[in-house]
Parts: sequence; C-alpha cells; structure tokens
Amino acid sequence: MRRLLPAALAAALVASGCNASFSTGEIKIDQKKAEDLARQIGAVRGPVTSVSCPSGLKAKRGADFDCNLAYADGTKATITIHQVDDKGRIRTSASDVH
Repeated sequence: MRRLLPAALAAALVASGCNASFSTGEIKIDQKKAEDLARQIGAVRGPVTSVSCPSGLKAKRGADFDCNLAYADGTKATITIHQVDDKGRIRTSASDVH
C-alpha cells in the first residue's frame, strides 16, 4: 500500500471539472468533480466522511478555492484546489490539505 501512495500523489491529479452555462457561455467549476478530487486526496490522511466545496465558481486560471473535509475520527481539515485553466481543470495534492 505504501508504494501506491506516492504514485497516486505523483500524478498531481488534474481533473477536468467544467460545466458550461449555456445561458451565459461561462464555464464553471464542476462542484461534484471538485468534491470527488478533494475526497480522494484527503483520504491520504484517513477515511473522509464528508466533503463540501463551493458551488457556482467561475473557471479562472490561477484562482484557488477551498473545500472542507470531515474525517471519521471527528477531525476537520481544509483542502485548497487550484484552477489550472479557464476551462475548469483543477488540481490539488496532499500538501494542500491543512
């Protein structure tokens, strides 16, 4: 198991998280994909019981946003998600959990 962990983190986990709004033409971050990514990376510290990311965020290269994590042992943390481009791609890593 220890050998799989660095490989998963080394992938830098870039997710395509876009959701085009047809009425405005804006691209927004896909909240569900952001939460799935946060849960996956947050699980490095232990079993995650809940994740909450903001909804309705406009995709903007270089912008960051935080998601809240709750763990099975009752502790809470925040994970910072980084926006890779204006198309809704996002990334994070275990070092972004605080």
